[in-house]
Amino acid sequence: MIRRLTAVLASILLVSACAAPMVSRPGGAAASEPVTVGIIAINDFHGALEPPKQSVFVPTGKGPTPTDPSGTVGVPAGGAAWLASAIDSIRAKYPNHVTVSAGDMISASQFASSLYLDEPAIGVMNRIGVDFNAVGNHEFDRGPAELLRMQNGGCEKNTVREPCQLEQFKGATFRYLAASTLTADGKTLFPPDRS
Repeated sequence: MIRRLTAVLASILLVSACAAPMVSRPGGAAASEPVTVGIIAINDFHGALEPPKQSVFVPTGKGPTPTDPSGTVGVPAGGAAWLASAIDSIRAKYPNHVTVSAGDMISASQFASSLYLDEPAIGVMNRIGVDFNAVGNHEFDRGPAELLRMQNGGCEKNTVREPCQLEQFKGATFRYLAASTLTADGKTLFPPDRS
């Protein structure tokens, strides 16, 4: 968990450093001006396309203590539609933003995503506009060949379940990050120089 968080934070710092525009000064020297970057970070989505059948309980401030159930209200939340709406509301506040996931986006998923090898979860995250996903342990549940298919798309069969049951799978439009994961020949599974 700490390694994953470290990788995501390092990615965020690198992306935010690149986000600063260069401003010309008299004489041709360039200086950077500070830029506020909204960082939207999620983790452990696990193909949760549908909202759960329960609410999230939020304190109202009216109970005798902040954790007293009499001072909470149930708010329906969860699932891809609620997540997309929450992310859109944060992005609206920041013209410069990046959306990152700290892993476990797929696998150990709800039936609606798992049945189709989590192709629907990748499609939803493409539409939400995730920029980067640091791989978590569950990204490897179906093996590295299937994880590469999640990134690159295609219908190669790497599991007992048939891929592309709904449509040709195009893969993730966001980048998977796993610099410490090596293939059998010692190369990085997701090299940083890919386009």
